[in-house]
Amino acid sequence: MIVKSKKIYSIFIFTIILVLGFGQLKAQDQHLASADNISMWYNPSQKSDKDLTLKMNYRDLRYQGLIGFRSTVGMLAIPIKTGNSKELDQKGFWNVNLGFSLDESNQNILKNTQALLGLSYAVPLSANNTYLAVSVQGSYYNSRLDLSNTSFPDQFDRNGPISNAITNDPLASGDSKDWYSSHLGMSLFQKTDAENWSLGVSLRDVTQPEINRQSSTKFNLKPTLFMQGSYDFTRGQMMYGIQGFFSLKSAAYQQLLSMSVRHKLNDNNFKSIGSGVAYRFRDAVIPYFDLNFKQTTVALYYEMNVSGINASGYSRRAFELSVSHRFAKKDKN
Repeated sequence: MIVKSKKIYSIFIFTIILVLGFGQLKAQDQHLASADNISMWYNPSQKSDKDLTLKMNYRDLRYQGLIGFRSTVGMLAIPIKTGNSKELDQKGFWNVNLGFSLDESNQNILKNTQALLGLSYAVPLSANNTYLAVSVQGSYYNSRLDLSNTSFPDQFDRNGPISNAITNDPLASGDSKDWYSSHLGMSLFQKTDAENWSLGVSLRDVTQPEINRQSSTKFNLKPTLFMQGSYDFTRGQMMYGIQGFFSLKSAAYQQLLSMSVRHKLNDNNFKSIGSGVAYRFRDAVIPYFDLNFKQTTVALYYEMNVSGINASGYSRRAFELSVSHRFAKKDKN
């Protein structure tokens, strides 16, 4: 009865998060389609197991074939184990989390690099594998804007631009800006053979770093609230899941809801095959397929644009490749 009530409670809380997420929440950060990977990026306390895990994502975004933007993201979670495995089930466990991302536009006009270092600790709350986890994370961010090879007509008469009267942007000729920041996270999760669920909240940019190239305090990053939630369960050979990722920040929307179904395969190598669909609010519908080979999962996403960019006459397309590997001696699933 206690386990059942906890299940109902977790579903109720997760539903509230979904409802709140479809309000006026916005963000300006990584726009990955993989809800699991991006949740770990913003909240290391979402790491709910004791295995060495590697996650990698590559996203290619293009507007009308003219403007391109590529994102490469890598995450490595390293467990810190003490004692034997039975003791670990009774006690808390630590994870060190490393992350790196590279975002760059075509012609190298804009290039952003970020590195993350985090530490998370999960402590059991009861004997039914329910844990409370907290995390602290530091980040280094570098942004480089180079418009030295791009000029703008800035002098006009009644007939249009004046010939040869063009200038370069003096503030963006290879200028580079870097800053450091810190982030906090907390999660509640449960893992059993039949079902898993998690709820998380994180606060980004607690130190409010200055990001303006002209050193103005008006351009400090404000703290950002992120929320994560997931629930998946198994029925026979089928596995079903739902995940949500939401953030509260101005300038760009970042609300992602993902649903999936997977079929377990009776094969020593191929564990499961699945498909799903994700919806990034006011931005894209994202169908995807994934294949679990031993302890490696490969997923391919394709973004179908539903944003207002179509109204301007421009088309947009994007695809994303996600690869995750769990370095476990024995597959527990």
